[in-house]
Amino acid sequence: MSRVHNVVARSEGKLEFVPVSELWSVSGVLADTFPLDRELARAPRWARQTSHWIRLVLVDRAVTDRDRTAVLTLSGTPWVPAVGAAIVAAVIAPLLPRWLRVALFGGAVAWALRDGRASRFLTMRRELGRVAPDGLIVADFVALAPGAGMRWVADALDSIGNETPFVALLPASGDARRDAARERLYVRGLGFERVAETAAAGQPVTILVRN
Repeated sequence: MSRVHNVVARSEGKLEFVPVSELWSVSGVLADTFPLDRELARAPRWARQTSHWIRLVLVDRAVTDRDRTAVLTLSGTPWVPAVGAAIVAAVIAPLLPRWLRVALFGGAVAWALRDGRASRFLTMRRELGRVAPDGLIVADFVALAPGAGMRWVADALDSIGNETPFVALLPASGDARRDAARERLYVRGLGFERVAETAAAGQPVTILVRN
């Protein structure tokens, strides 16, 4: 059983997996919500929604409450998707023409290097391994009904206990007041503590942990 499944099982029914059939609509909500600074949303909405959907299908797991009032995504180290992709690549690659293999490899490298993605990933994994080696990342948190999300998440995390540390990554948005308000939400409302600050691809990131 994966760590996310274990967390859901220990939540006393307060966490439920979002069905695969509903992940596309959830991805639309995430595309409309993030990034908080709308000027950073460079890609068209359909592309951002598709990116969120792929992430929720292959890497992260979306959970919600019984009444569908909020959505929380949980992420660990994506070893299973990474190994699966490697196996698929090993099987399919020999069947493709050389020019197509080169083009796909070049596209993957360009995607990893664009906007410092590879550097940001390595920096964050190294820092998280130091402050919360067994933590689950709270990747997204969106309330679908006013005021319901905070109560639900706080209650669910209390039910789970302290066996699994949870990590929240808060990248700086350029608005100091908004960043401080987000941090207070996690600290005062959900019981997280600030444990470190780092920079990923030149962007400051605050790391909060709930043990």
